[in-house]
Amino acid sequence: MTERWYRLIQGIYLLIALYIEHDMMVYGFMVVLALEALTNLRLPIVLSQLRQGKHGTDFPDSSRCTTFNIDSERLLRIVVVLFLLLSYVFFAEPIWFFPWFVAAMLLLAGITNICPMVMMFQYLGFR
Repeated sequence: MTERWYRLIQGIYLLIALYIEHDMMVYGFMVVLALEALTNLRLPIVLSQLRQGKHGTDFPDSSRCTTFNIDSERLLRIVVVLFLLLSYVFFAEPIWFFPWFVAAMLLLAGITNICPMVMMFQYLGFR
């Protein structure tokens, strides 16, 4: 499973959870993303390694000189969790549309394979 398909699944899952107004699905989504961000064990990489029988983590090496030693996909997960925490848990009434925006952007990033946030993080010097 590639990051593109994983973002597509994340976007669809979050849109469904928001549409049926199931809080535990959204909280579970945030927990899974937070665990992936903290441990850097991303589900697409783990699944592909289990399928191919590889051990260890083989991250793609960029030819650019990086300033920070944090992966941009990991940082994306942290930012999504923070955005969802702020907009769904703490300030649910004033910015009710923001979780929908996050879900739509994840879905569009999965469809087009263009994630503006990841591109911005890579431009800033993250892996």
